[in-house]
Amino acid sequence: MHTVSYIGFRFVVGLFKFIPFPLLYRLSDLLRFILKDIIGYRKSVIDQNLAYCFPEKTKAERTLIANAYYKNFVDIILESFKGLAINPGKLIPRYKVRNPEILVDAYKSNEHLITYSQHYNNWEWGPICLGLQTRHHIVGIVKLIANPLINNYMIDGRSGNNVSVVPSRETGKYLQDLHKKSNPQALVFIADQRPSGKERFLELPFLGGVGRFHHGAAIYASKANLAIYSIDVHRIGRGRYEIEFVQLAEKGEGLTPEQITILYKEHLENLILQSPESWLWTHKRFKEYVDYKKK
Repeated sequence: MHTVSYIGFRFVVGLFKFIPFPLLYRLSDLLRFILKDIIGYRKSVIDQNLAYCFPEKTKAERTLIANAYYKNFVDIILESFKGLAINPGKLIPRYKVRNPEILVDAYKSNEHLITYSQHYNNWEWGPICLGLQTRHHIVGIVKLIANPLINNYMIDGRSGNNVSVVPSRETGKYLQDLHKKSNPQALVFIADQRPSGKERFLELPFLGGVGRFHHGAAIYASKANLAIYSIDVHRIGRGRYEIEFVQLAEKGEGLTPEQITILYKEHLENLILQSPESWLWTHKRFKEYVDYKKK
């Protein structure tokens, strides 16, 4: 079964090699119509999340956000496949780091960094071409994919070009050995998806409700006592993004894991309020989601 899924996945990726970007977005418009208007993919989840987070907005205003979200969501799915099929260098004009100079002093001082990212606009192209625009070696902390063949393919696709990937379960060991690395590293954690199972999390006020945030990254960051940044992805046009590094904490501030998680949470809230449609609304993100759904 794994082999069949892998062959199908590789076939789809291969097709995207021959799809130019203008055609890609025509295909995205068609798929958006199917997902939103015919299938109604996760429509109730999106509507309930938006109503829960933005009770002050009218239903019409929330519908506009939902419609824009579907467009953004389907674009990202297709862009992800395209990113695996294209030369990373050709993506840089579409995924340009706005302020690489902000990391230069840390690089010259041979300082490692902790960086947060989020499911906001296109996060998938980051592992593909961020390393080509920074002097720090980018290390993506990722969860393993159940299909080992697809998992290995994705790791290979995200590695190289000054980027490497570390499974989340090996993060502790990697950080223990971080001081042995001769070249400055920037570890990237995506920490805004709802924790599941026995994962470490912290409950915090979030967008008028209560959100659960992955806490492991903050624990690592607190132990390492390194400078902490956020990688913000701003959409400037369809298939075109500007990446901004934003410093959340300086090296040596001695912040607790809870303080670090709060900094990340507040920064994420500001991003979402700037562009609500750019965040991932299809997940049951909030603690009260089940109770809210029953109302």
